[in-house]
Amino acid sequence: MKFQYIMIVLAVFGLSACAPKSGFFSADKLYESALSHSQKGEIYNSLEMKASIVATYLNGTLERYKDSKDEIFLVAIYIDEDLSDKSKQGIMNPSYTLTLDGQKPSDIRALGYDDDLIKIAPFRNRWSDYYIVKFPKSQNEHLSLVYAHKNYGKATLSFLKD
Repeated sequence: MKFQYIMIVLAVFGLSACAPKSGFFSADKLYESALSHSQKGEIYNSLEMKASIVATYLNGTLERYKDSKDEIFLVAIYIDEDLSDKSKQGIMNPSYTLTLDGQKPSDIRALGYDDDLIKIAPFRNRWSDYYIVKFPKSQNEHLSLVYAHKNYGKATLSFLKD
């Protein structure tokens, strides 16, 4: 009796391994794509993190941006000891610059933390400010997104177009 019980359990486990993946165990294709098109960088001063940036290249992630005339990124910025003036915080902080292959952004739109687009971001936290950042279309296959501080240095994120 015990032997039959063990054989039934093993048969169930063996057959379940051949079943198609669905539900709880299915792969999240959007998350995988966002993760593969994301980079993180940090700016330090004397071993102290001053700022961090996480960027996801949306042209390579979401179908609706694939044929865009712009290079579009979902960008999360965190600045330690950011300015108290709300209009100069995050990506608008005058001490920092963001460029793509030497070009300044053509458009920046702030997002609320509950925005649906943020839900695809593989790295999320409540301390960062989120933005959709557009740059003029680049002819390069390799994109270089640079987040720099005028005194502390820079973080360079590299992306490859699909």
